[in-house]
Amino acid sequence: ILQVHGTKALFYQHTKKEMTQMYLSNSEVLLRLAAAAFCGVMYGLERKNKNKPIGARTHILVVIASCAVTIMSAYGYEDLYLAYPANVQIATDPARLMVGILSGIGFICAGIIYKGPKGDIKGITTAAEVFLMAVVGMAFGLGLYHLASFVAVIALATLISTDSRLKRYYLFFRRNKKKTAVSGDDS
Repeated sequence: ILQVHGTKALFYQHTKKEMTQMYLSNSEVLLRLAAAAFCGVMYGLERKNKNKPIGARTHILVVIASCAVTIMSAYGYEDLYLAYPANVQIATDPARLMVGILSGIGFICAGIIYKGPKGDIKGITTAAEVFLMAVVGMAFGLGLYHLASFVAVIALATLISTDSRLKRYYLFFRRNKKKTAVSGDDS
């Protein structure tokens, strides 16, 4: 039995006689893609506001591509089962396409990370965010709206709230380190 979770269940058993199909409607596919694209816009605007190299267009492309491949992975085997006679057993693995998404995104993320002129590493947060967009797109593609929404909101809140706080803490400790070094030289 192959079971894919989403807003509509999809069950395939090994013979045509036992097969039950439930197709995704065009409006459901459009809803999943639109929800994914909305998350891509929100994250892309957040990155652009911080003058990062990857903006809304890239985020939207990553998230809707991930969503579309996941929909194909989860629901795209329906016609394959109908093409073979009832006595032929077919084994599929929808997770393979989703693993391919993560591998491809990992390759893209590796290209985002670079070493800055002062020797510091740049682009790690942006790469992690692109990876997150792939995961959110996959969740929307499977119809896991609550999971995708919760992940997107928590991650966006983290990006927005921690950036200014971390800068303040960094500056605070940097100033205190300089004061300690200066006072240590006087002794």
